[in-house]
Amino acid sequence: MAHFKQRFVVKAPLPAVWRFHDDPIALKDLTPPPLRVKLLAKDDPLQAGGTLKFRLALFGIQPLGATWHAIYDEFNAYQEGAQACSFVDRSLSSPFHFWVHRHTFEALSDGSTACTDEVTFHLTPLRGVLGSILDMLVYPSILFLFLYRQFQTRRLLAKPIP
Repeated sequence: MAHFKQRFVVKAPLPAVWRFHDDPIALKDLTPPPLRVKLLAKDDPLQAGGTLKFRLALFGIQPLGATWHAIYDEFNAYQEGAQACSFVDRSLSSPFHFWVHRHTFEALSDGSTACTDEVTFHLTPLRGVLGSILDMLVYPSILFLFLYRQFQTRRLLAKPIP
């Protein structure tokens, strides 16, 4: 299994950051080109045990894509006055054999929000050295995906903090 973790700060209050990430439509903004996202189905509202199904396609060309079906194993929604909130999504079916992604959002004293993404993944059911090599080969793509998500979150949400 491979592991990726990043933490970054966005100059936006926790409620705004939560609202953005709580909406699956944000996947369209958070997915780097040349991939495009098409939402297929979602439980409304999102909650623990809820699911989301979407299709990732290269340049939006559906035959050049893959369907991703995720379930929310944990869902700690933002509550008025809370200092943190989080959710965990796990792949039921996707291009990965195993994928668990924990999203954590923490209010900071200056009015900004710390965002942490923690992903554990395994590309194939192959174990041992070969499986680890394949995970290492896909790791740069994971890094790029999450750097793009960081850039977009800041670009779309960052506001001057009074």
